[in-house]
This record gives sequence, C-alpha cells and structure tokens, in this order.
Amino acid sequence: MIINQLQQIFTDISLSSIESSNEIEKTQIYTDFLKSFPNLSEIFELGIIRDKQEFTRTVKHIFRSIKIFLNILSDSFTIEGFSSQTLSKILKKLEKIQQYNTLIFPLILSYHDIGKFIRKRDHPHQSFILISSRNLLSPFNLLENDRILIEKVIQYHVLFATIYTGESTYYGSYSLIRDPILAQLLSDHKYLSLFIDLLEIFTYIDILGYSYSRIFDHYPVYYEKINQNLKDIFRLLPNEEKAIQKALLYSQEWIDWRIAGALRIFQFVGTKSYLTENFYFNVIKSSSESIPYDQFNFTRMEWEQLKESLLKQSCKIQIKYGLAFLMILAFGSFHRSSFNEDVKISHKLILFWMLLCQETKNRSFKDEKGLWNVYVLGIHNWFTLPRKNLLKIDEKLISNVIQEAESFFDEELREYTLNLDLSIIDSQ
Repeated sequence: MIINQLQQIFTDISLSSIESSNEIEKTQIYTDFLKSFPNLSEIFELGIIRDKQEFTRTVKHIFRSIKIFLNILSDSFTIEGFSSQTLSKILKKLEKIQQYNTLIFPLILSYHDIGKFIRKRDHPHQSFILISSRNLLSPFNLLENDRILIEKVIQYHVLFATIYTGESTYYGSYSLIRDPILAQLLSDHKYLSLFIDLLEIFTYIDILGYSYSRIFDHYPVYYEKINQNLKDIFRLLPNEEKAIQKALLYSQEWIDWRIAGALRIFQFVGTKSYLTENFYFNVIKSSSESIPYDQFNFTRMEWEQLKESLLKQSCKIQIKYGLAFLMILAFGSFHRSSFNEDVKISHKLILFWMLLCQETKNRSFKDEKGLWNVYVLGIHNWFTLPRKNLLKIDEKLISNVIQEAESFFDEELREYTLNLDLSIIDSQ
C-alpha cells in the first residue's frame, strides 16, 4: 500500500531536515520516494533542467506536505496557532476520507504541484494535463470515478485557498461548473461531498507545506463556510445558470472580504481584539475617500454605492499570483505581518480595483458572464525589489498597465485572460 510505503519513507525524517536539504535530489528520501512513484522520475528530471530553484522548492513542499499529512493522521502534529481542538476537527475529516479510500489523499499530495515544472502560473491545470495525458494514476488500480476525483481536485486545488485570501471569489467556480466531466462526477452527491471536503483539507496541508506559513484557529470557521457555500453552488447542477447565479450572489456578499485580502484579513482577523472584520472593512472604506475620482472621470460615491456599481465586476475577476502586488498597493511595501489600530492604507488599492473592473467590463463584449483570469506578470520576486522600484507604482502606472494589458477570450471555456505586465517596475 502506498500509505505504508510513505510511512516507511518519512517516519524518521523531520520537517526541518526536509527544509534544510539544499540538494533534495541527492537525498535518500528522494530516491525512496521515486521508487514508490517511478512515473515521476522523468517529470522531476525535467524540473531540474528547467528551473533548479523552483524544482527544489516544489519537491520540498511536496515532501513537507506528505510528512504533515502523516503526522496529522497519526495525531502527532502540532503547530503554533492551531489548538488541539482544531487539529482534532481536521483529523476527523481526514479520517473520513481515509475510510473511503486510503489512496486518494497521498496521490493528491504527491502529484498536485508537478505542473510547476511546466508552467508555474497555471500549474494546477498543467499538473492535471501531465497526469491525464500520461496516465500517471493508472498503476494504482483506481475506480474510474476515484481517478477523476483525484485529477479534478488537483486541477482546481487553489480555488478554496484563493476564495479565502480574496485572490478569487465564488464566481471562480465558473470554470468548475462548466467542466462537463466534473459536473457529471458531482451529480453523485457522495462525490460532491468528497470533492469539496478534499479541497478543504488539502488546503490546510498545502499551506502548512511551506515552512514560513502561519495559520490560526479562525481558519476552520471560515473554511467551513466556504465548504458549505461551494456545496450549495454545486448542488444546483446540472442547471449551470442557477449554479453560476448562486456563485455570483455569494461573490457579491464577499466583496469587502476579497478586497481586504490585501491587508491579510484572512490570516489575522480575530487574532487581536480590535482586528475584527469591520475593522478591516473600515480601513478599506476610509482609503476610498482619498481616491482622485475626477482625475479618472469617476463619479464620487459612498462605499456601498461603489460596490454596487464600479466594483460589482470584481466578482468575476480572479487575480493570479497577485497577492503580493495588492499588498504593495495598500501599504507601499510587502506587508506580511499584522498592524496597529491606527493603520492607514493607500487609496491605490481601491483605485486599482476600480480601473480593473472598468477595463474588464469594457472588454467583456464576447460574453458578459465570462470569468476573468488576471495574471500579474513581469516580477520574478516581489520580496527582493528595492524601495525605489516600488515607488514607481503610482496612479498613472496602474492605469497604463491595465489599459495596455493584453487580453484574449477562450471560446471553448468562455473565459477571458488579462495579462498585467509589471516588468517596468523591475527595470533600472
């Protein structure tokens, strides 16, 4: 059994030893892992050739995720920020999945990020293509629906997390609703429940799979709400129209939260007495008062009116690899920590959303309901940019980047792509 093999490989390995391996491909754990998953050898070699740094980071993440999964399963995992009660809730859900099929979770963790060796920006889809085109799951003698379940969780594995961080909205489920293979699978309520529960539990482990991650007891409260809302949406299938409308409704209710994602509301809400949802929302509202409306031919309006008009389009927008950029718009620098009660943020964050909503709405002539996938490109590493480069991000640059962005429409998926090229920020 795969899980027994993984237990043998990872039992005597600590998370810190995985993290400290500079050349992970030369370790015994790497050799033993590929003995259990030989069809990953060629893909891993490709990763080394294409980008050694990304390969090392990704394989460490996969190994850490597997180790954490095994520790949770054996009730031996602890982390600052998570109480024993929270860990017990996660274990209970994980055990339910394991009772159904012990292969599903280990396979998801082992294969979920291999698409990064092809193209990082849409790596979940690239992972899915590799798995399905090369029949990578065929050695495991899975039921057809279980194979599809694993592939589809991997294909859409960032949805749950990005709804929570505000990079996406419930409307991001548009892609899933219009996926005929997934829709057919989810017509069986057993698989619908498994699919959403897998996304939820996977997301905990995926976050913890990075050594720098911090996670708190409030996460399960919000995750359970996202879990239930996604189930509400997918229960409406095969009626795509009703499912999409429900997704839009939940997204409209989520606008304040998704914009406050740039302030890391998802991570720190409730960790101090004053860090309530309304505190974050009021910080956002206050910043909107200094927007230069006239400069961009916008009519000045109150926050609720702004959400109902200019920002309503934001529900249909997913930001890809843009959380760091959104934080910089808000704070002028990358801000990974919490902040004081008197915090003020720049109006540039809201202005960015207003201009982006306006531009995508104007370009939505092929399908007004289409999902917008907005990629933030051109910066290799936001965290190493000097202050002088960040100062280039003014209102004019934001407007120009959005207006000059390349876009295209996928006729089959009925989805748009908009590429925001920010390479000018990184130029000398």
